[in-house]
Amino acid sequence: YPAIQDVDPHTIDDFGPHSVLLDFSRDPEDPEIAFLGRALRVECGLDAAIRHISEVPGRSLLSRLTDHYLQIIANRAPIGFEAEFVSQRGHNTLYRGILMPLSSDGEAIDFIYGVINWKEMADADIASTLADQVESAVAHAPVPPPSAEALVWADGPNSDFGDSLP
Repeated sequence: YPAIQDVDPHTIDDFGPHSVLLDFSRDPEDPEIAFLGRALRVECGLDAAIRHISEVPGRSLLSRLTDHYLQIIANRAPIGFEAEFVSQRGHNTLYRGILMPLSSDGEAIDFIYGVINWKEMADADIASTLADQVESAVAHAPVPPPSAEALVWADGPNSDFGDSLP
C-alpha cells in the first residue's frame, strides 16, 4: 500500500479542500478524522472540529464518502463511486468520490484518504425560469448588420481576397 508518510492533505492544493484522512491506528471501529478539508467542512456545515467518524453528520457529502470505508478494508483496494442525493440542506447533489488505502508499515491498512467532488443541481422551478430567460434573451438579441465584406481567414477559401484589393 502507499505510505501514509507520502500523503499530506494540507499540501495538496487540488484535492486537499475536498478530502478527508481517516486514521484507524487507535480505533478501527470508530476511526479518527485526522484531516478534514475546508470545502468539505463548509458543505457539512461544521463549525467545530469533529474527531471521529461516528460524529459525521448524516445526509452530508462527508457521510457519503465515509460510508464506503469498510469496502476498502474488506477488498483491500481503492474504490471509486458516483451518485446523486438530496443533501441536508435540501439540494439535489451529484457527487464523485474515491477512497484510497494507506499504510504506515506497508502491510496493514491503517489510514484511508478520501476525495470527493460535487455539484448542486438547480431545482425544477429555477431551471425552468433560467431556460425561459435564456430563450427570451436569444429571441430579443440584436441581429448584426449584414457585412459587405466576407470574413477572411488566413488559410481559408478567401485567403487571397486581400491581395486583389487596391
